[in-house]
Amino acid sequence: MNTLRDVDIVDAHQHFINSTDLVYPWIENRQPVLTALLPNYYDAAHRYLPQDYWADVAEVPVKASIACEFGAADGVAEATWVQQYANRFGAPNAAIAAVQLDSPDLRDVLARYRDLPIVRAVRQPLYWAAEPRRRLGARGDYLSDPVWLRGFEHVADAGLVWDLLVYDEQLPETHDLITSFPDTTFVLEATGWPLDRTSDGFARWDERLQVVSEYPNVVLKLQGIALIFGTSVDEIGPWIRKAIDIFRPERCMFASHYPIDHLLWDCQTMVQTIQAALGDMSAKGEADFFGETARRVYTLPDGG
Repeated sequence: MNTLRDVDIVDAHQHFINSTDLVYPWIENRQPVLTALLPNYYDAAHRYLPQDYWADVAEVPVKASIACEFGAADGVAEATWVQQYANRFGAPNAAIAAVQLDSPDLRDVLARYRDLPIVRAVRQPLYWAAEPRRRLGARGDYLSDPVWLRGFEHVADAGLVWDLLVYDEQLPETHDLITSFPDTTFVLEATGWPLDRTSDGFARWDERLQVVSEYPNVVLKLQGIALIFGTSVDEIGPWIRKAIDIFRPERCMFASHYPIDHLLWDCQTMVQTIQAALGDMSAKGEADFFGETARRVYTLPDGG
């Protein structure tokens, strides 16, 4: 195994599960789409609190983290609990909260989030594909739904970052949304999640990523690397090197996707394997990718 190179890490995407105080419908009713994604996905479907996360990353220099909603039935309650924990312990340092843009109570939800300083971004799963077991979103037509698009206007007015959850084949459908809101930062999650990982699929993903990278208000988050691509340098290297070559390190961010990806690799293996896949990236490039981009996008203070 390669030696861990010195770099300060901001984990731009990790989850908690507070099953004592919150209800998670996807845990109560097992979802075949999740076990299709990873057969042992539900091995992580148990109480996972901030202290558990920090124990799991203790062997690497994580200086700050961004907690992402994890499908609680009450997204506001989930974000409120994260805020309360951060108030007590100083971490996590920012949060990505859940929204449903076509919901009649959207304005109220966003108003509640305004009262939670930790909330810097929001998201709603839009993942949709012809194959039912790939459908992590509720519908496939959100990006053309006038009601949903009007909801997005409220997100933009609130000045929140939008974490964008689409597969690479959906990227062309996002162009109008991205260009319609040039002052909103879009974080394209999961490296633009390519469903087809053949050589032809790689070429199509490359082309789609190239196009969306031309919009200056889009940045790329590389979470779920092990889940999507694998755990070896050979498996992940071509994908993450190409993604970072397209967006450049100053528009890319590292993320653990724990606890799910912790089922696949421990923290030292994760960071060392990614560093090996990055090759001879400069110290400045590594600093941007592993921390500074996330600090800037999610407005974390220096050192926090």
